[in-house]
Amino acid sequence: MLTPVYAGIFTIFCQCFMPWISMPILKRCRVPGSYGVFQTGTMIQNMQTAALECSRVEMAPLTEKELSRLMAVSLGMKIASVVVIAAMVWVIASVLIRKTKSKNVVRIGFALNLCWGIGACVLWVLMNLLVNGKMGRPNSFFNLSVHSEVQLTSWTYGQMLLSILMIGAAGRLLSLGEEQEPQKYIERTMREDRRVSKRTWMAIAMILVAIPLVIFFGVYFLGDRANVFIGLCIVCLSMLPFAMVFEDRKPQARELLLIAVMSGIAVAGRMAFFMIPQFKPVTAVVIIAGIGLGAEAGFLTGAVSGFVSNFFFGQGPWTPWQMFAFGIIGFLAGILFHRNRWLKKRSPRIRLILECIYGGLATQILYGLILDLSGVLTMTANGITWEALLAKVISGIPFNAIHAASTVIFLLFLAQPMERKLDRIKKKYGILEV
Repeated sequence: MLTPVYAGIFTIFCQCFMPWISMPILKRCRVPGSYGVFQTGTMIQNMQTAALECSRVEMAPLTEKELSRLMAVSLGMKIASVVVIAAMVWVIASVLIRKTKSKNVVRIGFALNLCWGIGACVLWVLMNLLVNGKMGRPNSFFNLSVHSEVQLTSWTYGQMLLSILMIGAAGRLLSLGEEQEPQKYIERTMREDRRVSKRTWMAIAMILVAIPLVIFFGVYFLGDRANVFIGLCIVCLSMLPFAMVFEDRKPQARELLLIAVMSGIAVAGRMAFFMIPQFKPVTAVVIIAGIGLGAEAGFLTGAVSGFVSNFFFGQGPWTPWQMFAFGIIGFLAGILFHRNRWLKKRSPRIRLILECIYGGLATQILYGLILDLSGVLTMTANGITWEALLAKVISGIPFNAIHAASTVIFLLFLAQPMERKLDRIKKKYGILEV
């Protein structure tokens, strides 16, 4: 029920403090490139000053009429932002006081926020048309999107996405429904059907289609301004197939906690070995999670571990790629080892050897190639070339070899004891067995 309250607080925070529009060329003149809603007048003044005084910005100055119109639009955006903030305060107060009776208030409040976001997009296009004309650039699709001089930040897109979710889910979030009787015992069922389930097919679709598209969108349309936002999108997408485990029953806290604990172990392990470059236990822990809890849980553990650990090691263009690489290694570990009849008949020693072989190859090849490709895509000024990719792969071989060796070493020491613990917890509480 408090989800609309948290969403309203987030929206107010974004409107008051976070940048919503960016003009990177202003950084050439040693002035800020990003501005909040209530700083748009300053941005327009800085744009005019840069056009008049800064030789590094090849842009004709605004006329008095254009300047006055832009300042009027800026004032209109500020007024609209105040209306949105008032609407969010209204939403928060209504949910806290009237509780389930405030569904329409939530929908109206976030509909106003969505309208504000749409207005921001319209203003963004109009400003790009004006700036392109002043710089003598053609108004092509790429000059109005990928290579536009005026950009909306991820905070604006985040507010619009949140508004759409709140409008659609307000009824469900604020409906108490029938209270469930407390469980007096745990019913555990083991399914022996070895066919690929529909949630696994959904996870495959996410990995092969949806998540690469999100990463592509972040690289080519949002530049380096939305690493955290793209990371959150990947976490949300990776949660969808995992959530389908609970399609016939309600999740229990201990089932979700187990994924959080495995991710926490991976993050803590990466921090514990920060002084040794590339020698980290993250991949080993993700593989163990995939083997013990299934492919979907393995991907979610890998994505969350990469995302959270980079809050300590530094977010950047590499974050979505690391999340994807860790996640796909955990997913494949679950596909190959989880509930595998042939492997269950093998001795623990042979099973451990196979897990170590998989860990070393997956880290060296999958993780290494994905991160090398990301380096070429995000850090090469002249675009993708076979020479650049080959040079990146060759230069990354020693680092990937150290990472692969660390994965094998940690699997040797951690795989069997952690897998025994996971099996014991699953059998005792019926966790993630459907």
